[in-house]
Amino acid sequence: MILMNFKHKIERKKDPFPANAPVRVKNSYYTFSKEYPAAKVIKTKHVKSKRERVFSFLRAALAALCFVAVVCVSFFAVSLGLKFSNKPLLPADSDFAGESAKVGESLFSSDSMKALYMPYNLLSSRKELSSFIKKIDRRDCNSVVIDFKTENGKLVYSSQTDLAKQGKCAVFDNETVKSALSLFKAKSINIVARFFCFEDETASVAEPSYAVKYKDTQVLWHENISEGTGKTWLNPYSTGAVNYLLDLIKEISSMGVSGFILESVSYPGGDLSTAGFPGEKNESTRAQTLLDFVQKAKQTLPEGCFLLLSMNADSTTSENAALSYADSLLASEADGICLNTAVRPENYIADKKSNYASMLSLFTLFRQKQKDGSVFVPLISMDEYSRKYIRVLEKSGYASFLLFDENGDY
Repeated sequence: MILMNFKHKIERKKDPFPANAPVRVKNSYYTFSKEYPAAKVIKTKHVKSKRERVFSFLRAALAALCFVAVVCVSFFAVSLGLKFSNKPLLPADSDFAGESAKVGESLFSSDSMKALYMPYNLLSSRKELSSFIKKIDRRDCNSVVIDFKTENGKLVYSSQTDLAKQGKCAVFDNETVKSALSLFKAKSINIVARFFCFEDETASVAEPSYAVKYKDTQVLWHENISEGTGKTWLNPYSTGAVNYLLDLIKEISSMGVSGFILESVSYPGGDLSTAGFPGEKNESTRAQTLLDFVQKAKQTLPEGCFLLLSMNADSTTSENAALSYADSLLASEADGICLNTAVRPENYIADKKSNYASMLSLFTLFRQKQKDGSVFVPLISMDEYSRKYIRVLEKSGYASFLLFDENGDY
């Protein structure tokens, strides 16, 4: 009897949850509960009926059919849109694809350009950009002007052109520029590209065949070398130089800019007695060469993107007129001019309270020489009189202006 009891105890230890033992049913169990059902878990497999298998097959077939239909409809819609769209397609590798300005939405067709100039170095700082946008709001302006191509030939973005890569012209990568421009677009601020043309030391050194040379030599000509500046220029007669500039204008126009202000559409300043322009046939073609370039630049831009030529206020009244051919350019294919009042003739002092009338008379002189319908935008240097100067302009019928400070302090 003792042996049997001992045998039963051993069996109970081996099987703590015997099959015939009663199980207490509870709504919930706890890990340390005596009734925790940890003994055996019996898994059963559900066998689908024939009807269930048929319905499963039909659901899978219907899902596949819907997917094919969505793909077909999307492909048809995209194809139809591309077929009837008049908007030119950008290259697939463009970092700014889809950023083009909308067709027919010229800034001057419905509004005036009230702009602040912004130094391009601010593009890399989101904090500085946000601060500058507040300045635009405080000045009640609707546009910002940025140097996309600087006076030494540097570019604020990474161009795909071979010469720009060769000359290492890029200041920022395209992601930095695209992110910065998106802040202005989010605030509905028009972006205007300031673009230096033939004044380009970087490209002329990288590709000497495009540059102005000393007469009858292959040596690069330097502007004002006797004064120590020694800057080289691109040759307006060079087909390669012109095509390079046009390619850059086309690239920048794909970034969603509203327009361009072209600087240095001219020949170098200073003494040109030693300068040679390979490709030049006679002296009388210099003005026409510049006019041809402006016409090609205008044709390069998409519809609605405006083109202004920058001129100094002394262009028609001093010896600089012979170098810039200002009178001829006033009748060019450009949409108008941006007149720099900081470089002005003697007796015209725009920044003094008592001389607004003399500056307005100078503006009238330029307006009379412009073709009908041309845009006129005065560039005003920022100083203590700027606010009153702008009020005088607006009262006199000049709705547009560009307020300029080299450091962006407004």
